[in-house]
Amino acid sequence: MASGWRKLLEQESEHQWLAMGLFFVFVIVGGFLIGGTTSLEGMMLGTNPADDLAFEEGEFVIDIDYHQGASWDNAHSAIVKTQTGLKMYQQMGPDDVDDILEPNDSAIQNITMFSADEDGIVTFSSSLNTVSTYVNGAVSEMILDDTYGSEFGINGIAIDTSSMLNNRLLITSEDGGSSLRGWNGQTIVSVSAPFQDSVIWDDVVYLEDSTFLAVGTYTVQASPNQSPATPMSQIVLSHVYWSGDPSTAPQIIGQNMGNGSEIHSLSRTADGGAVAATNEEFYIVSANSMQTLGVASTSMVYEEEHDRAWLFGQRGTESILRIELESGERTSKNLAYPLPLQPTKGVIEGDTLYIHGFDTQGKADRISLDLSLEGSLSSGRGLLNFAFIVVGLIMIVTQAYLLIEKATHVKKA
Repeated sequence: MASGWRKLLEQESEHQWLAMGLFFVFVIVGGFLIGGTTSLEGMMLGTNPADDLAFEEGEFVIDIDYHQGASWDNAHSAIVKTQTGLKMYQQMGPDDVDDILEPNDSAIQNITMFSADEDGIVTFSSSLNTVSTYVNGAVSEMILDDTYGSEFGINGIAIDTSSMLNNRLLITSEDGGSSLRGWNGQTIVSVSAPFQDSVIWDDVVYLEDSTFLAVGTYTVQASPNQSPATPMSQIVLSHVYWSGDPSTAPQIIGQNMGNGSEIHSLSRTADGGAVAATNEEFYIVSANSMQTLGVASTSMVYEEEHDRAWLFGQRGTESILRIELESGERTSKNLAYPLPLQPTKGVIEGDTLYIHGFDTQGKADRISLDLSLEGSLSSGRGLLNFAFIVVGLIMIVTQAYLLIEKATHVKKA
């Protein structure tokens, strides 16, 4: 009996070493194959002709926002430059296109602020002290008066959705500079801020607990040894608190300085924070903290479902960077081919990431990336992952079966 077990172990040892060797070769080859399929599939330049998208008629997309709550995935509102002038419209379906303002209306070229929410409500400003809203085919206007007769343009707006009055923080242009003002629907209150006269505010979002994030560029006064013609500038990110009380001015409660020429992208996150990106850095912001990463980009898109950001580089780059906000993990994703557009604006609608931009001839176009293909069986990487698991399990099960079968035969002998 003992001699039989020794014989079995000797035979099985030879078989197991051979099987293990083959398995290791399979692991190594499979790893190289999987590593070679890290590119994002489903990348497409251009649009589906069946969608009949209105911005395709334009030479350049000046501004665009998608309506994520609409029944049609491509529903959007936009301002485009066409061969005949400017067009400001809303498209809720292939055959459902409405002009927000008449084409070539002189007010379109005076737009200083344009935004649209997921339900299709468009907010814009085309004249001093005026906020206009487009809802269900009609435009309504509201004149803002601070009781001092001030005249100011409106360049940005963020709404405190937790308040019954929807308190707002405005970015305004006045007296040749830039300012912040609170608006509770009736009263306009100016922000009293340190060195505000030297800041050009670019964008603002609401965070939580009556706290907003305003971003802009701070111009540093030239020192005696520097030329006044080349002043230095820094990115500024400010936490601003305002509860809507008309007797209390909005307060800047925290200020951080960053690097880069401008903040090109700013988005509110699902947890009441925000992400911002410049051509040199990336910021993860909460209501009371800020994290800075040394990541350069030209455009950034926030994906709410998975709480992560996608950062794009210059035209011609061969990969994009994905950052998981909770863990801070960075993953570089290869593109199917070099980025053919210089990105200007992006958005995620459903499982598709859209990037608008312009090519080497200055012609406007759009790239779409189907994010649902990543890791699925319909993608090369997903198929290899599946095959790797299945073949590995087959080899392990086969070895276990042969071992049991041999042991049974020896025991009977």
